[in-house]
Amino acid sequence: MDWWNASVFGVIPVLCVGILFCFRRRALWTAPIFSAVLTILVSVIAMPSVLSDREHSAMIFGITLPLHLVVAAALTGIAYGVAHLLKKGRSQE
Repeated sequence: MDWWNASVFGVIPVLCVGILFCFRRRALWTAPIFSAVLTILVSVIAMPSVLSDREHSAMIFGITLPLHLVVAAALTGIAYGVAHLLKKGRSQE
């Protein structure tokens, strides 16, 4: 499950925020939503028992998903800060 942890808490949020930052900066606020949906999909693929077992379901929806949303929201906030600095830098030129 090391690949799952790395993808859920690292790869997925960084990719969602990075792609939206590069291509659709005005839609950057949706990055945590897309990231959460992808996390749920990866979790269901990795552990199909999430849908049937209460223990796994509670772990995903009670612990993992809230922590994932905190990571994604923090990355989104950082991306907004960088976008603000880039916009400020362009307006001064």
